[in-house]
Amino acid sequence: MKRMLVMILAVIMVFAALPVVGAYAGEVEEVEKAIPAEMLAKEKIEITTRDITNASIAWVKQATGALIWAPADDTRGDDEIIAQAKTADSSLTGGTNIFSVMKGFGTAATPNTNGSKATVNVAQKDDSIIMTITGKFSHFDSLAKEAQPADPTEAPQPAEEGEKAEIRIDAPLKMAVAFEDGTVYYGGEMKEVVIGKEYVFQMCSVNWENGLFDGADNGLLGTVVYRMEVVHRDDFLALAKTAKEDPDRYTVKGIDIIDNVGKKIIVNIDATDTHLETDVNNFFMAYRFHFDGGDYNKKTGIDKVVNTPVESLSVNLPLGSTVTCKAFKGDEQIDVADVLVMNNSGEGVYEDKFLTSVNDYTWGLHELIPVEAIAHPVEYAK
Repeated sequence: MKRMLVMILAVIMVFAALPVVGAYAGEVEEVEKAIPAEMLAKEKIEITTRDITNASIAWVKQATGALIWAPADDTRGDDEIIAQAKTADSSLTGGTNIFSVMKGFGTAATPNTNGSKATVNVAQKDDSIIMTITGKFSHFDSLAKEAQPADPTEAPQPAEEGEKAEIRIDAPLKMAVAFEDGTVYYGGEMKEVVIGKEYVFQMCSVNWENGLFDGADNGLLGTVVYRMEVVHRDDFLALAKTAKEDPDRYTVKGIDIIDNVGKKIIVNIDATDTHLETDVNNFFMAYRFHFDGGDYNKKTGIDKVVNTPVESLSVNLPLGSTVTCKAFKGDEQIDVADVLVMNNSGEGVYEDKFLTSVNDYTWGLHELIPVEAIAHPVEYAK
């Protein structure tokens, strides 16, 4: 009898358990169905890239903030660009209440104030414009450029003839290289060139706040015009042999020959690490700004470069350029000077060592620049 009762009780427990298992399985299924597909699509990612080559604007949304990108040649104001993004994307009109605008190449952060910010970098890679987003974000989108009707009066540009190669363009910290065709390189990008063709470029200091040079309100264009030519190894070795006979004029290295008088650089395209190297003393000079009597609460600013003055400023500036600098004590401007950016002949002293790669400028001790130097900066930069 006891055995029969035990068996009956076991059967009852098994059947009693079955609805519980079925209910649990059904709940899991309902939970999965309850997750909106759009939320699954908005997976947070740490690093991602987007090709925005053909975009008129692009935006990265994060929490309550959104960064809007536009090409460097977009002449509209920030408000117009933000309004266009809002019109295109209704999600920017809800909880998004902080906006910032970034133009052209460079790096900026999303204006999010509720948590961490994402870093957005826009750079040219080959023939594409690539946006790299580092950090978490909730939404990305862009608008394509409108097709422009062909101008019947504008003749098509013939394709460049000759052997082509790619060369890396290197630039110093907080500087850029601007070529005659309007392209700007911030360092590390590749440029397609024709072997034996001469290319014209100038050095630029970028705007420290957004990392940009656009020839307008961002950055400073150097006054010295340089030329670059890329050649094969045999031609390079023949030119290097001749250049070594005149060391006062030429700087000869394994990858390039710099004509310091003619302002021309010849690059060996067959070198192991071939690139355009715009180095100190030949293309730019680092200037340190200090004050007679101490630097505390005293700052230096440079319009379009260092718009927010900085204490003990050290800034890379294009050689041969006359740069208008301003001195501040607290928030009050106390001095202004036109500084001619020149090679260091040894007067720059740091920790009792002569550094020819740095020039020191001390407010209160500087001498007036000769009128001839301002009128003819290239000659005085030699």
